[in-house]
Amino acid sequence: MSDEDLFSEDEEVISGDQEGGGGRRRIGLVPGIVIQVLKWTGVILGAIIFIVTVVVITMNIMLDRRPEAQTRVPQTEAYQPRRPPMDWYAVMGEGETLRGSTDDQPRRTFIVRPHIGYPQDAGALLSELTARRIEIREIISLYFSSRSANELQGAENRERVKRELRSKVNDILIEGRVQEVAFDEYQIVEF
Repeated sequence: MSDEDLFSEDEEVISGDQEGGGGRRRIGLVPGIVIQVLKWTGVILGAIIFIVTVVVITMNIMLDRRPEAQTRVPQTEAYQPRRPPMDWYAVMGEGETLRGSTDDQPRRTFIVRPHIGYPQDAGALLSELTARRIEIREIISLYFSSRSANELQGAENRERVKRELRSKVNDILIEGRVQEVAFDEYQIVEF
């Protein structure tokens, strides 16, 4: 169909309602264009719906087949968030250590010097740590006294001890949260 046919005013349509072959009715320019526009609009909308449906189905199939491990970013040192520097609170005085017995038979002795790391410029938290110094020493002493040497020795156990002590100290604090517990000295010895 050419452009001339589309815009032709002389288009004629034979009506089936009229008797005899002599009655012809003419359709003007506007209804012919409207019919063509509607026809092509329907074709384009149908094509868009088909394409969107195919894309959605394809993406669902691809996402169902993808293993979970591929969506995670590997944890390496390059991806680890950097912690800001902390201030450290010495639970024990200068040169002092916390000593006690473990829950073993025969008993073993633990010797630790704990330090608590907290955010810089946290004056209220430092004041609370100072006020609760005896309480914090008691928490640490009871923790070590209720564990066996096997639960306290080794690098993995030491990290677990640090996490659990941090949690226990944070449970009693009101003014803030400590970020880390570290030890200058950490020994489990037989006597």
